Amino acid sequence: MSKKKVDQVDPQSLFQQFSPTLYFESCKASSKDQYFIVGEQAVPVARDAYWDTIRRWTLEPQLVIPPIEKAEINSTIQTDLDSHSEDSQEPIETIVRELIPKRKTKDAILKERVEYFENDSADVWLNPKMKNIDREARVVYTPLIEEGASVPFYYPKVKAYSFVYDAGTDEEFGAEKGTLRLEIIPCEPSEVAVSDTKMRYALKAILHKLFKWCIQTRLGYTKKAQHDVLVSKEKYQLMYQHIKSKYGPELVANWTEKTDPKKFVYEDLAIASYLLCLWKDEEVKTKRKQTFVDLGCGNGLLTFLLTSEGYEGYGIDIADRKIWPALCKDNKDMLRVEALYPAQISYPNTEWLIGNHADELVPWIPIIASKSGENSKFMVIPCCFYGLDGTRSLSLPESETLGKYRAYTNYIKEIASSVGYNCEEDYLRIPSTKNIAIIGRLKQANNQNNKLNKSIQVASQSFIPRKTDREKEEERQEFLKRPKLEK
Repeated sequence: MSKKKVDQVDPQSLFQQFSPTLYFESCKASSKDQYFIVGEQAVPVARDAYWDTIRRWTLEPQLVIPPIEKAEINSTIQTDLDSHSEDSQEPIETIVRELIPKRKTKDAILKERVEYFENDSADVWLNPKMKNIDREARVVYTPLIEEGASVPFYYPKVKAYSFVYDAGTDEEFGAEKGTLRLEIIPCEPSEVAVSDTKMRYALKAILHKLFKWCIQTRLGYTKKAQHDVLVSKEKYQLMYQHIKSKYGPELVANWTEKTDPKKFVYEDLAIASYLLCLWKDEEVKTKRKQTFVDLGCGNGLLTFLLTSEGYEGYGIDIADRKIWPALCKDNKDMLRVEALYPAQISYPNTEWLIGNHADELVPWIPIIASKSGENSKFMVIPCCFYGLDGTRSLSLPESETLGKYRAYTNYIKEIASSVGYNCEEDYLRIPSTKNIAIIGRLKQANNQNNKLNKSIQVASQSFIPRKTDREKEEERQEFLKRPKLEK
């Protein structure tokens, strides 16, 4: 791949080039026997970016197929490249893997053969006799199932499918341009059209994903967010599937809030799953069940999930919600209405204080935890940019490399460190851009400084709990009733 400086290329202009030619109505015959082209797209990358992407997808299919948890590689066979001719129909590498689904009780494991084909070496480019041969790199995926059996729902309904990178007959070896193709062998030779709407969407989406990943590889993109730092992905996914199947359908069906249940229910299911995994690790050390208080608990769903899983705790919010009675049932004290003045409170008999998008309480939670005893820990997921005074007038440093949300999470971590916590951080797998969890469970020498002491003292005197939506609406209605001259 030619080495170009990233600043010479506008990344956005590369991504905007996606405009595939699709052949769903009548698939185009491929040069490879039995295969039909369903879509193709010019891509501004060299072949190496394609292969880097494909090899990663082979090892981590969950990046491409969300219902997959992981792949287990059964075998890998590589062809001796010295004896492999450029026009050979044999693969240069064959991998047999098992696709392990997330929902192990519902979805079957699928064994699959992955084959790499290559006729794109420098020798081919320099050989005049092969000048008009397409320089092609190809990966073929074939499900290994018994005759008459069907593939799981998460797999394309085809006999095999293939991603192709075709450099054409361009004279510049290693040029950062080529064509991506998605090809299939239909289940029935006569069915060469893709009529199913969902399959059309899935095929176009996977071609788009390959296009984007190839460009990201060319640009040297590395993911900034580091997931699974404190809780392993495998543990979390197992817990999430358990919690989701146990509570998800009923909660969505009986949701009484105005908010979208598909977002808020599954977001809290994910946060609860993460906490449950974290707490189980803590219980190995403490030899006891963790206790909690959920400050600014909102709809109360997170509190409900944690107590339903056997943990002792309760939630507090400035106002109740319509769904609270359904969640509380016989446990009336599980969700409580209370206007909190954070400088005046502590929870000495509680091990965990939680702030899940808890607005003005978030910067105070590490301070409250530090006052609540040696065993007190906290987890906050910052959202809106509230300061210690309970307002959103906080001044945060910003730069090209430091966004406002990162600046705010740094502000919260600075407060936590100042009151004696070694902060840990994890990116949660939730449907929100505000997905950083800051966790304080390890104490250090108290480094509380005079500046923070003064800020806490001033803020505690001026702190005003935010108004509820109900109070805001009442004020609005009162304002509308006033004569025009008073407004």
